This record gives sequence, C-alpha cells and structure tokens, in this order.
Amino acid sequence: MVTGLANGAKEIIPTESIAAAGMIGRNSEGQALLCGEKNGKIIQGFNLGNSIKEYSEENVKGKILVFNSTNGTPSLIKSKFAQNCVVLGFVNMERVAQYLFELSEDFIILCAGKEGEFSLEDTVCAGMLISRLFAKAGGDKYSLTDSSLGAARIFLAYQNDLLKMMHESEHGKYLTSVGFEDDLAACAEVDLYNMLPVLRSGVIKSIEAFESDPKLTMKKVSQKSAG
Repeated sequence: MVTGLANGAKEIIPTESIAAAGMIGRNSEGQALLCGEKNGKIIQGFNLGNSIKEYSEENVKGKILVFNSTNGTPSLIKSKFAQNCVVLGFVNMERVAQYLFELSEDFIILCAGKEGEFSLEDTVCAGMLISRLFAKAGGDKYSLTDSSLGAARIFLAYQNDLLKMMHESEHGKYLTSVGFEDDLAACAEVDLYNMLPVLRSGVIKSIEAFESDPKLTMKKVSQKSAG
C-alpha cells in the first residue's frame, strides 16, 4: 500500500470481502484496479496481486486501488473508527515514528498477523517503531504493555539483519515457496519512502492529500466565516 501511494496511486480503498471489492471496481468507470491476495496469491479476476513489483508507477499512477487481502485489510477495517489510523511498514518507518512522536497521544500498534495468529515480521516492525520513539523521547514519555515490550526485545534480536528475519519467518518461507522470494528484500528496506498513509472515512491517502482536499478547505473557510 505504501509503495502504491508513493508511486502515484490516487487512493486506496480497503474492503471487507472480495465481493465488495468487485462491486466497487465495477462502479469505478475504469478508474479502479482490483488489488490483493488470498493466501499470498492473486485473486481470480483481480488486476494486481501480492508482489511489490506490481505496484509500479506505470501500473498505479492516478488509479484507485481497491484492496482485499488475507490479513492486512481485516486489520484496517477493524481500525476504521480510530481517531488517527496510519499504515506502517519498514519502508516508511521514520515518517510514522515522527508523526506519533509529535502527536504525543496514547496509541495502539495493531499487527495484521497471520490469520489471527502471531507474525514475526509484523512484531519486529512494531518493535522497530517502539525503538525509534524511545530514541526520540527517552524512556519517560512512553509506558509499554507487555506485548509492546516483547516486540521491542524481539526487534533487538533482528535489528542488524531484517532480511534474515524475513527468511526465517513462517510467512517469509511461504512467500518464497510460492515465488515471491525477491519481495522479501524489498519489504525489508527501511525508510525508503517519506510517506504517511492515513485511513479516513474508509479511504487511505497520504496525509498531504487529505490536507489539500478542496472539500476540507471549503469546510474550514465556511466555519471561519460563520465565526
């Protein structure tokens, strides 16, 4: 998702089901691409699947990406009523860390996991985020739950070789078995994009895209005028 937005996708719509994704795609007048996977493999009838390589500028620029996936989209749907919901990966780690540091509020890191179970790569990613925040603020600003503390400790074990962690993880081994080994290196890249994807009203865009939305600007002006 981060890669798609960084390469010019207009917005991303996470969906609850394959059928819902298909309905949105059919009503988009050719502006949407159906994207996602089921158990790591492209969904029949979809345009793009599970490989980062597919989300190139050539493929996604100016397009609406309608997503459905095994683990990612269910987590986003659960988070849709959060006051602030951002999408994190290793590739945009510093931007998210800086945002949360400046937000200065309590927050929850929701790992997508693997079919409701523990996921090593997601946990290490969460641990890196915690490490970045502690580096910015010291140990006094944040109070960790046991799961957050555990994630931070697991990150320390892999901090010098994220690609090794990817290869050792259950899901990494599975992706390798279905032909996506090259994607592991791409997923392990850190701070590749200065991108903050935000979920609002069921749509994911960069925070800058939301802030420059003409409808939001008009709303702010009218409120000021009324005052």
